[in-house]
Amino acid sequence: MERILKTIKYIILGIIFLTPFIPLIVADSLFFPFITGKNFAFRVLIEIAFALWIILALYDKRYRPRRSWILIFFFLFLLSSALSTIFGANPYRSFWSNYERMEGLITYLHLFAYFLLLISMFRTERLWKWFFHTIMGVGVITAIYGILQLAGKLAIHQSTARLDATLGNASYLAIYMVFNAFLALYYLVKEKRWYRWFYLPLFFLFSFILYHTATRGAILGFVGGLLAAGIILALFSRQRRIRVVSFAGAAVIVLAVLGFLAVKNTDFVSSSPVLSRFAKISFNETTTQSRLVIWKMSWEGFKERPLLGWGPENYNLIFNKYYQPILYKQEPWFDRAHNVFFDRLTTGGILGLLLYLALFASAIYYLLLKRQNFKRAPVEAGIFSGLLAAYFFHNLFVFDNLVSFLVFFAVLAFIHNRSVGAEEVEAARGASEKTAAGYDGNKAILSSLVVVAFVFIFYFVNVPAFLACRTLLYAFRASAAGNAQLAFNNFQKAISYDSFGTAEAREHLTKFANKVLTSPFLGKEFKQEVFSYAAGQMRDQIERSPTDIRYMMFLANLYNRAGQPDKALPVLERALKLSPKKQMIYFELGSAYVNKKEYDKAEKVLKQAYDLEPSYAEAAKIYAVALIYNKKEREAEELLKKRFGSEILPEQRFVSAYLAAGDYERVVEVWKKIIEKNPNNAQYYVSLAATYLQIGQRDKAIESLEKAIELEPRFKEQGEYYINEIKAGRNP
Repeated sequence: MERILKTIKYIILGIIFLTPFIPLIVADSLFFPFITGKNFAFRVLIEIAFALWIILALYDKRYRPRRSWILIFFFLFLLSSALSTIFGANPYRSFWSNYERMEGLITYLHLFAYFLLLISMFRTERLWKWFFHTIMGVGVITAIYGILQLAGKLAIHQSTARLDATLGNASYLAIYMVFNAFLALYYLVKEKRWYRWFYLPLFFLFSFILYHTATRGAILGFVGGLLAAGIILALFSRQRRIRVVSFAGAAVIVLAVLGFLAVKNTDFVSSSPVLSRFAKISFNETTTQSRLVIWKMSWEGFKERPLLGWGPENYNLIFNKYYQPILYKQEPWFDRAHNVFFDRLTTGGILGLLLYLALFASAIYYLLLKRQNFKRAPVEAGIFSGLLAAYFFHNLFVFDNLVSFLVFFAVLAFIHNRSVGAEEVEAARGASEKTAAGYDGNKAILSSLVVVAFVFIFYFVNVPAFLACRTLLYAFRASAAGNAQLAFNNFQKAISYDSFGTAEAREHLTKFANKVLTSPFLGKEFKQEVFSYAAGQMRDQIERSPTDIRYMMFLANLYNRAGQPDKALPVLERALKLSPKKQMIYFELGSAYVNKKEYDKAEKVLKQAYDLEPSYAEAAKIYAVALIYNKKEREAEELLKKRFGSEILPEQRFVSAYLAAGDYERVVEVWKKIIEKNPNNAQYYVSLAATYLQIGQRDKAIESLEKAIELEPRFKEQGEYYINEIKAGRNP
């Protein structure tokens, strides 16, 4: 039995040492490859290790966790999150999340298991050193990937300049580099041997990649964290060398910040893609204004559900309900407050936020107030306090992800073990590996139950969702390749797994159905089959998530595209009650009324959208289109002249509106404007020719067709046929 337990121990340790490699996973065979692959791997590893650990802990008390305030607050935070999930606005989403985020209560449970594994299995300084060095080793690989992106050898995924490496998001990479830089700094200061100097280039490597992510919150947090670490080390270190270097470093940071403020308006700063982002920081900046509006909305959401919040992953409901029209400048669907603390406050209530803050507070308590439990206490106190300060500041402006969670909870586990004196306990055990463990019937039964539970959990947590995720990607690829039938089959198959990915599968199925409906190459029966299935699936999704207007918008848009505005209207009216200030609902509602040729109602609805925020250019254009449909061309043109400086805008929707109003002269003018903007598009000349023919200007129609033939030789035969027909006095 002893040999079996020893084998289990090493298997668990081996699995734990695999977790630092998770940031390198990019699963191109899965939907959201930068997110899903990492999270599925994490869940599988932790489930296996945790099941084995329970068996190990049953037989050997040495591997049971010791209590600390960090552990207590983490458990209470988990309990609070569970209550928020149960009593929240959408318990299913709160528990499972989705492919795009893969967070929710299910991830918190896995993170807690990960934390228990770390504090129970890592009882020596050597293990922690190996683990942190594994994290830094993977950090080096990730940094090299970033350098290759910077050199143009590898593609940057999210933007054109901000590095994102294997994380697919510059902000995620930034905070990952912050953690790695502080770990390198820790061993640079802590170690006494000659190889300590290898940590210095590591520190600069991680800092270099951090800089080129251009993530302001992480970089400012990093600078502030270094300053905090320097001050603590300067004040409390017993070594004069460390005090001097720390004081000098803090002084350099202060001078560098002051120097940047002095030159922030120079050409050097404005020409730098990174520095210019910092120079633009102000309350008048679009991003800053948007964040302030979103945080104000978050506060309103908190006041509605102050104790336990709306439940994890339900911030989207707050965003829609308290949406402010000025946010048209941002993406339409926010599921995060872009501030971790507002996220905790709104989704977990005041209880969730306080318990999350308690994790930081308890760690700082052990670092700064109970330093006697730490060997070389000033080093740990200074550097890890600085790291927590950097992470805290970063969280004021973005949201978390699995990779930052992994390192954050590893650091908390390290502080926990130091605070409870785990190393001293391990050393005092003496012949720990020789402890006998005989057969115990009760423990054997419990171990068997653990295995059964593991198999059940492993399957239902991972397998259906993984298969659906992979199948959904197959559907996208088939659609892109033009194989509509195969794509449809894969959408159906992905939904049939009935996993937490079903909602996203239904969304993309609806988008696919819209393409099918407008395709000239697909049969009527197939279009009807796809439409009926997609509409039914989206109705089922709305029934599962009755307060989420996102799904209502998808369904209404599908109805409008299928020429069924009567079905779209009640869906949109329901959505409008849930989100009364979201312009896109009014836009879709106006489209439904236009489809019904109820132009008075369309004008009224789209005027409401315009009045919500007159600075919204799109709202002004759509309102003008509604006025034209309602034969109020003069009012529309006055609006366009006032807003855009021209009565005619080169957009095809104005062509449709003027055609409906019977104003063919204006149709010609719009087509001329469109052609002026796109002079090499032969199809536009053909459309202009058709309009000329409509108003009897046959010579000009022929001229337009001749220009189309000149631009597109493949059109020659058909174009000459049209010209001959026109010359013969017929309208082809």
